[in-house]
Amino acid sequence: MISERSIRWRMVVLFCITAGLLLGGSYAGLYAVFQRVISGQFDRRLSEIAQPIIADLAADPDDKDVDQLNIPDEYFEVLDTSGGVLQRSLNLHENLPVGTEPGFQTVHLPIIGEIRAAIVPFRAGENAWLFVAAASTREVTESLAALRRFALLLLPASLLLTAVVFGFYSNQLLARIDAVVGQLRQFVSDASHELRTPLAVLQGETELLLARSRTAEEYEEAARVMESELKKLTRIVDGLFTLSMADARQLQIAPEPLYLEEVLEESCGLALPLAKHKKIRIERDLQHDLLFNGDATFLRQLFLIFLDNAIKYSRSGSRIRVTLTKKDDIRVSFQDEGIGIANEHLPRIFERFFRVGPSTETQSGGLGLAIAMAIVQAHHGSIECKSEVGMGSIFTVRLPAA
Repeated sequence: MISERSIRWRMVVLFCITAGLLLGGSYAGLYAVFQRVISGQFDRRLSEIAQPIIADLAADPDDKDVDQLNIPDEYFEVLDTSGGVLQRSLNLHENLPVGTEPGFQTVHLPIIGEIRAAIVPFRAGENAWLFVAAASTREVTESLAALRRFALLLLPASLLLTAVVFGFYSNQLLARIDAVVGQLRQFVSDASHELRTPLAVLQGETELLLARSRTAEEYEEAARVMESELKKLTRIVDGLFTLSMADARQLQIAPEPLYLEEVLEESCGLALPLAKHKKIRIERDLQHDLLFNGDATFLRQLFLIFLDNAIKYSRSGSRIRVTLTKKDDIRVSFQDEGIGIANEHLPRIFERFFRVGPSTETQSGGLGLAIAMAIVQAHHGSIECKSEVGMGSIFTVRLPAA
């Protein structure tokens, strides 16, 4: 099996090769563009230098001013159409090895080195002459060499920096992927475990019913058990569907203006029979006329999740306090006197199917709190939890104020 480190190094090497090719191609393209631009500027400079001298020669063909020119790194000749030298600048000790074709040529002289020459035809009176303006390409060559050195230094540095950055983030990416895959495996395992129990009960009841004839009372009792397990299956499947829609950011809520205290009152009324069965009081302190734009069905489900958990994990004869207030935001709190949650378990209580141990459930048992978090996030809110083992828990839903 390929280790995580091996995968990470392969990814880094592959990325560096790809980045190296892209950077090398980019630098080569930049160098080609820079070379073309600087060469074009050099040719234009030669043409600009030649123009006033040609104008002077055209005005006075007998003037020998070119023979007196002595400009460092700039060289001039006047040629006839056959290539014969008529005039030559003072600093040029040998004829330039250029042809008579108009345009630009690059030639090499033993002493001077590489030069670039512009050959411009012109007329001086009745004569057709060629004017040659040349200059050393040393500055252009040095500029291009400096750019090459810079690129050769920058390319390895860029690759090293890229490798370090990519290695760091690829490590985090692989860790996140591993965590997500682990969570997915755990989720599938937990979901299978949750579904296995009601399915096993349904299968057992069905086999017992088919094994022999039963009385009407036995059939009725078996039907009640099967109905209970089917409801449990339905709740699990509905919860999984809700969470899958939330994961895909497709949880469809239908927000509308509503008064939150009315939804809370209705939720408390629905939870009251279960609370009375355990002799638990539900005390309410609700701010009135608190308008909120939300989905009444999902909000009712949200409040019932907290009420159901509070009742389920509170001792008989205790109380549950529900409060609704508005300050900078809207806060709905559910305080119970239940078994509480240990601090080390608080970060995981909103995970799906999370349980503290094989026999003891936290208030996040099943999918309830995971669904609650999805509903709250769909309403752009958050959930806070404070708890002390043996003393109870306080869950606070914070929703944005209108």
